Amino acid sequence: MEIPQPDLHFIDYLIVCLYLVFALGVGFVLSKRASKGPEAYFLGGRSLPWWAIGISMVATSFASDTPLFVTEVVREHGLQRLWWILAWVIMLVVGIFLFARLWRRANIITDAELYELRYAGRPATFLRGFRAFFSGIVQNLLTMAWVTFAMGSIIAVMTGIDSKLAVGLCVLVATIYALMSGFYGVVVTDVVQFFLAVASMGILAFLAISHVGGLESMLDTIAADPAYGKDTLRIFPDFTTFDQDVMTLLVFLGIMWWSDVNGYNMQRISACRNERDSVKATISYAIFQTARPWLWAAVALASIAMYPTLPEGYTNTQAYPLVMNTVLGPGLKGLLVTAFLAAFMSTIDTHLNWGASYIMTDFYCRFVDKKPSPRRYMFVTRIAVVCLMVLTACFVPMIESIQGAWEFFGILTIGYGIISFARWFWWRINAFTEIAALALGLTAACVHGILITWFPESLVIGGVPWSELDFPLKIALLTFIVVPICLLITLVTSPTPTDKLEDFYRRVRPGGFWGGVSKETRALPGKVLSMRTWFDVAGGLGLCFGISLAIGYFLLTRYWAMVICLIIACIGAARVASWFRREVRELSEAYDAKP
Repeated sequence: MEIPQPDLHFIDYLIVCLYLVFALGVGFVLSKRASKGPEAYFLGGRSLPWWAIGISMVATSFASDTPLFVTEVVREHGLQRLWWILAWVIMLVVGIFLFARLWRRANIITDAELYELRYAGRPATFLRGFRAFFSGIVQNLLTMAWVTFAMGSIIAVMTGIDSKLAVGLCVLVATIYALMSGFYGVVVTDVVQFFLAVASMGILAFLAISHVGGLESMLDTIAADPAYGKDTLRIFPDFTTFDQDVMTLLVFLGIMWWSDVNGYNMQRISACRNERDSVKATISYAIFQTARPWLWAAVALASIAMYPTLPEGYTNTQAYPLVMNTVLGPGLKGLLVTAFLAAFMSTIDTHLNWGASYIMTDFYCRFVDKKPSPRRYMFVTRIAVVCLMVLTACFVPMIESIQGAWEFFGILTIGYGIISFARWFWWRINAFTEIAALALGLTAACVHGILITWFPESLVIGGVPWSELDFPLKIALLTFIVVPICLLITLVTSPTPTDKLEDFYRRVRPGGFWGGVSKETRALPGKVLSMRTWFDVAGGLGLCFGISLAIGYFLLTRYWAMVICLIIACIGAARVASWFRREVRELSEAYDAKP
């Protein structure tokens, strides 16, 4: 098939420019409102409606890297590897029934603040600072770097202009916007970006499938290609044999999803007006999150039918924008480039806002100036935003592929998700547990980077060099090392003082294993975790995965499987609705009636 040359029409550039003018206009209009103080800048004054918060979560997760990542892994490993993304929906569903309310009750700006609520003394203070550095600097810069790398790939394929120059302009606009508008502006543009992205990416998926002759023609072409075959079209592995595909799925579903919530989603939960709104926002986010990968998987499959072997100079990372350039005409190209630009700006602005909140709340106001004036606070915040963006630009040249960056990130957070989950429901977890988890993850990621870069043959496991070992196996091996070490450190160090545990439990009332507090405290109403919780979680999983798999089976033209999945989704929806009426309304009222 002939490769289209990069070419944007005048109307395409006009659409992109109009969006940039809109974004900067929103930032200018909201700049005064965002400058009133930390809650206004970082949380929108906790005044935003739940639907806007939910859409903002979805919009940020679209990013410019995820469609490219989905295309990359589907081309290399097939649809089964989508579970890398879908498994995280388990975290979101658990978040609906547990963490949305817990974080809202904590009433904080960053997740690092939680450590001095949950733990005591110097270890808690050190942990707060360490977490601010780990998340606000290390994780944040890595995420922004791969998102920027992805945007550069899109611009290079679509326009043919130098990607560094184009991304530099985008970064400049995003930085100016973030400096002016704060969280208010991020959410406002996220709402616009969400509808723009869903519409334009849906159109691309439809046109790409039509371009290759429809669903059945596309599937037949892939199944007949010896380089891909029917295995590419499997959502689940063959469970009759325990092979690498089965093991990979078990790692995704059993290990990788563990976490309470990520930092920027916690920030959005905290920005909700009350507990009910935080739950509604998280439910909407979970449903969209489980459905959205199929927008990109459809294009990934179409790219295989169009280009089973990519032209020279193109990589699997660039297959998605290559399809864009092939099937879109003037106007539609500009619309989709604008959607990617909006997604890029949304993600960058979110991470700039989130990173600056760590620097200001957990470092500057904690250790440098505990009561800065509003003017000084905003001045230092904006300096932090600029510094984060400059450092991001320095990290971008280190990214070679999005999949490689995601793998590094997965190792960086190894084991910490399980520990962050346990701290809410087991009183014995202490500050040293979390310090160990963060330090071991950071060490593992650094060693991993050194091994694959400079010493690829130095570590051999089961006859396979570490650099060639499948990523899920690396995650499983490291988890079984890191988590036991963290638990051992928990048991040999002193527990958190009882008075601190009592205060924390009364504030958030998590339920679970809290033998370290009094029976009177454990008997308080409004507990989040109970025996019924897991049935409610099962209903949420049925709702989300039922919808997701129904979409997947529709693309594979397996309509009976689609109908079964929709029935499961309806049963799950009924369970979630019942839970919402019972738990959120009744228990929230019980919690509000504080003794």
